Amino acid sequence: MAKNKTKGKRTRKQHPGKNTRRFNLQHHELLALAAILAITFICFFPALSADFVNWDDDYNILKNENLKAFRWEDIKGIFSTPVIGNYNPLPIFTFAIEKELFGLNPFVFHLNNILLHLGCTAFIFLIFRRLKLAFWAVVAGTLLFGIHPMRVESVAWITERKDVLFGLFYLWSILEYLKYLYKGRKGRKHFYMALAIAVFAMLAKIQAVALPLSFLAIDYLLGRKLKWNLLIEKIPFFALSLITGLVGIYFLGEQGSFESQASYNFIQRLFIGAHTYGVYVLKFIFPYKMVPLYPYPAEFPVKFYFGILYALAAAGTLYWAYVREMKQLVFGILFFTFNVMFVLQIVGAGQAFLADRFTYIAYIGLFFMLVYYWHQLIEKRPRYKVYAMAGMGIYLALFAGMTFSQTRIWKNSDTLWTHTLKYYDSTPLPFRNRGNYFRDQGKVQEAMDDYDAALDLKADDDGIFNSRGKLFFNQKKYREALQDYNKAIELDNSKGEYWVNRGASKAALGMYQDALQDVTRGLELEPGQASGYLNRSLLYSTTGQNEKAIEDIETYLKIEPTHAELWYEAGRLKRMLKRPKDALPDLNQAIRLKPGMGVFYLERSKTHFELNNRAQARQDMEQARQLGVQIDPAYQRRLNN
Repeated sequence: MAKNKTKGKRTRKQHPGKNTRRFNLQHHELLALAAILAITFICFFPALSADFVNWDDDYNILKNENLKAFRWEDIKGIFSTPVIGNYNPLPIFTFAIEKELFGLNPFVFHLNNILLHLGCTAFIFLIFRRLKLAFWAVVAGTLLFGIHPMRVESVAWITERKDVLFGLFYLWSILEYLKYLYKGRKGRKHFYMALAIAVFAMLAKIQAVALPLSFLAIDYLLGRKLKWNLLIEKIPFFALSLITGLVGIYFLGEQGSFESQASYNFIQRLFIGAHTYGVYVLKFIFPYKMVPLYPYPAEFPVKFYFGILYALAAAGTLYWAYVREMKQLVFGILFFTFNVMFVLQIVGAGQAFLADRFTYIAYIGLFFMLVYYWHQLIEKRPRYKVYAMAGMGIYLALFAGMTFSQTRIWKNSDTLWTHTLKYYDSTPLPFRNRGNYFRDQGKVQEAMDDYDAALDLKADDDGIFNSRGKLFFNQKKYREALQDYNKAIELDNSKGEYWVNRGASKAALGMYQDALQDVTRGLELEPGQASGYLNRSLLYSTTGQNEKAIEDIETYLKIEPTHAELWYEAGRLKRMLKRPKDALPDLNQAIRLKPGMGVFYLERSKTHFELNNRAQARQDMEQARQLGVQIDPAYQRRLNN
């Protein structure tokens, strides 16, 4: 009897869930996870040969002023300024590191997106395992997360680094929270670890504010009684979410991102939210029409009103499952709802009413629910096992093929917007963005056709006139460019870029004073516009205002410190103004940046000559000669005398 009592005491001392699942993976689990990660990598392999696209990659990476150089002031800028109204500094910081180490190599950026997604996939395996799913359910659920076609936008689009990065920290935080639950009081350190990791998740993307709600869904699934103490326990997480949400809303409002291109009242937006909720569920079952942009219809469509049926069906199913204590079904619906409800566009932000990327974390609830009941069918109806396993295999194989194919549309801006136009050819943005890509590739006629098509759809779009103006300017059709810039400014005179561009056209036509006025106005509106300082410095130089030209060059170089030709120009102008001591450091920097430019050495030779450094002057003159520069015989004689 004593022996039995001892056994009983030993059992009671252990936490109820302590031995139900080990955190260490067994050999067969490691093999399964490795296979899942390999399959997932293959599905996204086409992304490795993709380029940057002109769908926010330009603003987040290529044109981001805080990525010009990896300096302390730039890092501070990353963490203190939004990009296109979005405050997600952590992904931008990773872009800065990649650019510093590898330059603007899209392969590296895409590879890191895939690796982060693989990390998220591994965390899903561990989380599903800790949530007591059977082995094959864990395998199927993890593979669904890894290769579901709705993942493509989050992985293959470089800008959506914020999805895979916030997802990594979000899931890591969940895993730490699960350790806290399973280890009881001894696991308190995991609670604080989850909180610390949550900070990084929220610095990666505002969507992470749903984390404490996800914890509550997990509490319910694992049998914790839903009392006030669970809410009190999570106050630090809710406070963190509140702060993140308020900061995000502030920046979105400041940048005008709440001004969508469709004006719907609040009631209509409720119907939009309900409709979008249903569409996400349908796309979970079978993804269809996956594009980067789902523009608001010009008129409120009748089908949106039927969205209320989706909401009622979800609420009814949730209540029915709760009453019958079907915890896995309740958890799946709650986790999905909590993680998608903040992005249902009830409060409009942007120009689309849904986005594939918004489901990156939310679908975890549906994946869990699906594989749990799939495995229950196998367990309770053994005669259906072969059919159930075969069905899941076919389903996964279909998804793998769709994901591989969908990833290829992100190859470049042409393939991306051409794919979009298959479904939405009545909105100007895809035409304009594809036109911009064709313009930059030198495909003049294709670009012109797209701009004309965009203007046919929206004749009062200032951005299209500005883009077409650049095309005319590149062709040296300065009068046509001027007409388009005039129209862009007439439609919106608050954008500094338009004024600077018009100033460049006027300068090309010899209208220097008017050009100076336009460029100056553009810089007043957008002081951080590097091209404005460059253009104005040229105008000042052309009109003999060299001191002012130097000031603008120096301002430009603070923004673009790697522009060797401008360091050279600054040095040249300073030497002309009899300031050789000031010129020398600029010319040294120009040569450091581009040591193969012979004219740089010749200019430095002249500067050394004026400083009476004849040995260095001769050395630089000889270097310039070796690099192919023709030396003025008169200067050579003066130097050798």
